Amino acid sequence: MSTNQEVRSDALSRLIAEHVRDSIILMDAVGRVVWVNPAFTELNGYALEDAMGKKPSELLCGSATTLESSKALAKVTSERSVIQVDVVTYKQSGQTYVAETKRIPIVDHDGELIHLVDIQRDVSEERTLKQDSIDFKAYQRALDLQAIVSVTDARGKITFVNPKFTEISGYSAEELIGKTHRIVNSGYHDRSLFVEMWRTIRRGETWHGEVCNRNKAGDIYWVDTTVVPVQGPDGKILRYVSTRYDITDRKRSELELERLALTDGLTGLANRTRLLSMLKELLATEDGCGLIALIDLDHFKALNDSKGHFIGDLLLKETASRMKEFVGKYGTVARLGGDEFGAIIHCDAVARAPKAFIDTMHKKLSEPTSLEGAPYVPSFSLGVAQYPQDGASAEMLLTNADIALYDAKRNGRGAWRFFDSSAQKRIDHRERLEAIVVDALANEGFTIALQPICSVTKQEHVGFEVLARLFHDGIFVPPDQFIPVAEEQGHIPAIGRLVLEKSFAFFGEMKNHGLHPGRLAVNVSPAQFREPGFAEEVQDLLFRYCIAPTDLVLEITETALIGRSKELVEKTLCRLRAMGISISLDDFGTGFSSLSHLRDFSVDEIKVDKSFVQDLEASAGDRALIKGLVELAHCLDLSVVAEGVETLAQFEYVRDLGVDFAQGFFHARPLSPREAEEFLSQSQTSSMLQIG
Repeated sequence: MSTNQEVRSDALSRLIAEHVRDSIILMDAVGRVVWVNPAFTELNGYALEDAMGKKPSELLCGSATTLESSKALAKVTSERSVIQVDVVTYKQSGQTYVAETKRIPIVDHDGELIHLVDIQRDVSEERTLKQDSIDFKAYQRALDLQAIVSVTDARGKITFVNPKFTEISGYSAEELIGKTHRIVNSGYHDRSLFVEMWRTIRRGETWHGEVCNRNKAGDIYWVDTTVVPVQGPDGKILRYVSTRYDITDRKRSELELERLALTDGLTGLANRTRLLSMLKELLATEDGCGLIALIDLDHFKALNDSKGHFIGDLLLKETASRMKEFVGKYGTVARLGGDEFGAIIHCDAVARAPKAFIDTMHKKLSEPTSLEGAPYVPSFSLGVAQYPQDGASAEMLLTNADIALYDAKRNGRGAWRFFDSSAQKRIDHRERLEAIVVDALANEGFTIALQPICSVTKQEHVGFEVLARLFHDGIFVPPDQFIPVAEEQGHIPAIGRLVLEKSFAFFGEMKNHGLHPGRLAVNVSPAQFREPGFAEEVQDLLFRYCIAPTDLVLEITETALIGRSKELVEKTLCRLRAMGISISLDDFGTGFSSLSHLRDFSVDEIKVDKSFVQDLEASAGDRALIKGLVELAHCLDLSVVAEGVETLAQFEYVRDLGVDFAQGFFHARPLSPREAEEFLSQSQTSSMLQIG
């Protein structure tokens, strides 16, 4: 045996003796396997004949093996030094583990590389324990932030909770460990929320959302939740860390404001917005059928005028009580405003005899009652539409029920009518309106009116809201007649452009006359606002009429903020506000998503819908709602405008509730451009006299 062979034999013998329990791979100088020990076969599943002539990387590496570990082992050949590195290793079965791999170069007396030896040891468990230690420190940092923390294994079983979790849930750690989070499930959310959460975190992505839970005592609490998947070196998910923050107080405030926005303060019934939403939900179901009834209290104004609002309120409450009692489980009742009520009645109550049901309800409502000890026989008019046959949309059903109600009133009141689809006169009227709108667009039939807006605290003029007006053959056509027709015909954007141009022309003319109109608030329809290039169109008009962007307020409704065009809406809002134009959210409080819109979109003011102002004197609920909206707006640095302020009492209420600006007949009715110029001239003269 040569000297080189003796050295080689001695070196190999020592290595085998020292590491016989570890996996050993003997390679030639270019890294091909020439021998493996039994421990290698036991650990990796490959026999000697499977490995001979191949490189270890061909057998043991896969997609989870890092490039860094492979490069580190490759350095042994060039640097002739021992390298030790952790390698994600694949067994013959495809199972992975973490191998602590030491690669040793064997050289001859001349320093030439003759062999490479890999010594492997499975350290997966050790590395997991090390990772657990790192994770625990992360948990401790989370605890320091006073977060509500829990950890689950990959199957969702709780393995750790911090004291904040036990405090808010009411369960001890012993009661929680080994359970899933179903133990605090409130049943509030649809199953789809949790399906999406698990789908996200199983992909290795972080999930964030607001979750309603229930504690051990049965009380509801809300948490802002973030779930982070923790992955091992091989990419497999080991556990999930959930961090939560208690947002119960905020959610209660939001839900209460939403409840107030969808509830009539006097009767506790749903309001018009809520009824319309429920009707839409019902129509969206395949088996949605039944009746929509509109109910008017006859001669209610006369009762209010003669007996006072207190007695009128008693009758409204009694009517609400009777409707709830009669409709009961068969549907939903609502107060739509003033003396008008509505009811959705499901088909299981009226499928066989809808007219008999309505007749019985009418008789029940019309039974004698007592108001503060005085006998009173109420009278009601009812209009009914059947769904789905009387209309494919909620709006159309309400319109047709309103037509039926008009028929009932026209026939002497105290009666009920079902919608009659053969009402040709009404169809003819609508067709005439369609022709009038088209003619007005072609022949300058549209003009504007300007309603002054005043500062509530100083009672000074601050600007105008611009209103679209239509005259046909010298006869005024009310907006509530021509606007729905224009919307259906798709003419609203064109009308909006006319109104914008006429508004800017008026503003420029007033400036030329030495008068400053203040801010100009112009309504923009959702269809117009979503048109590409709208912001550029406004910018061009401002330049043409030499108007500063800060003098312009664009009023948009919540409808403009929702739907598929959200990205375009956000972009348009940013463009407009970057110019210096203010954005007002009109009819605020009448929609489902008002609070989220304030959070998600950049606006400068909110405009309280006149439906909340009209009943301020009688409705503590409306006063509470407006107060809450004002406080919320001011917290967000938004101003508040109240529309429909028609009486001194209403003005005093909105002033005391903190509203910033008001408009309505109490301050001034809508004015023609000529009247608005006279109004400005008088206001400016009055201000100069006061200064003098």
